[in-house]
Amino acid sequence: MKCLIVGASAGLGRALAEHLAAAGHDLFLVATDERDLAATAAHLSLLCGVHVSYAATDLADVDAAALRQQVLSSLGSIEALFYVAGLGVEEDRGQLPDRIVERLVAVNFLAGVRIVNAFLPDLAARRTAWCVGVGSVAAVRGRGSNMVYGASKRGLEFYFEALRHHLRDTACTVQFYRLGYMSTAMLAGRARGPLPAAELDEVARRIVADMARGGGMRYLPRWWFYVCTAVRLLPWSLFKRASF
Repeated sequence: MKCLIVGASAGLGRALAEHLAAAGHDLFLVATDERDLAATAAHLSLLCGVHVSYAATDLADVDAAALRQQVLSSLGSIEALFYVAGLGVEEDRGQLPDRIVERLVAVNFLAGVRIVNAFLPDLAARRTAWCVGVGSVAAVRGRGSNMVYGASKRGLEFYFEALRHHLRDTACTVQFYRLGYMSTAMLAGRARGPLPAAELDEVARRIVADMARGGGMRYLPRWWFYVCTAVRLLPWSLFKRASF
């Protein structure tokens, strides 16, 4: 299988690349940091004997059409697209400078839409294909922290839901994940309450394994489904006092 991973140089994206390469799949990696991409591509190519190429690009200003040409020139075709990129900032708790708002929306929402949109004909034409998006439990209900981040991830979630409907008569499986807290650099130093952070390797392993299942929304770890259901049902009189 030939896979495009957007947000692949660190965190979940890199863990996902490791699992896919170990399974023998060829990869095209996209992220901002070229040094990390080059090191990851060289390591996986040597370790797993698969073809791994990459492109360093700022997702806040991505040229999706040019990226598509790079991917197809390298892999020849694409069978799976993973959009796992995400950007959060500690100060996302109220008024923000426009430049930060624009970057949060661009990375967490607009770039995902642009890239998936560019590859839609390729995915729809395949006899078997996957389009996988990654969101966050922060998008379940609006609260006074992660305001723009959560709104952007909810927008991405809505787009993937619509995408699943759009591709219903094709062989492309559309999956979207609401992920809980993970052990990543983005979480470092932040208060997250009493709930445990998931290990990146386990989340990546589960995403790869779940490709054999059907499309739709999933939670990882799965117990977040119950937490999020409770949060959605919490009366406003109680929710407004919550500090999570």
